Amino acid sequence: MSDYTISVVRADTDDKAWTVSIDDRPDWSFREKNFAAIDARVRDLAQTHDGADPAAVTITRTRVAVGDVEVTGRLADLDELRRRAQEITESIGATTLELIATLRRQAGLSTRDTGSVLGLTGSRITQLEQTKLDDRTE
Repeated sequence: MSDYTISVVRADTDDKAWTVSIDDRPDWSFREKNFAAIDARVRDLAQTHDGADPAAVTITRTRVAVGDVEVTGRLADLDELRRRAQEITESIGATTLELIATLRRQAGLSTRDTGSVLGLTGSRITQLEQTKLDDRTE
């Protein structure tokens, strides 16, 4: 099993830890002071008790709340926006490298002119070209 569904609740702002319940695993419930550490702890439990590869564990939060304030849906929206932003960032990087190659090799522009077209400095163009060369030699 590598899919785990959890509920994360803090009784109120005065409570010093989050209470984490894992569906179908009531014996795995725990309290964690650091919200950011919750997923790692669930992955550790999955590895220890189920032999799951921590990197392959999928965690779904069915509830995240502080007292009566429910933020589950908004956190899911934020996670989706971050995922999309990462895809866009990767696409921007790939497109930039392709344009650098086209402008430098096919159009014969200098690093300064290439940078000007792309809204970058000439030194940044040189860095990106060097990074691409380094990636090829690894």
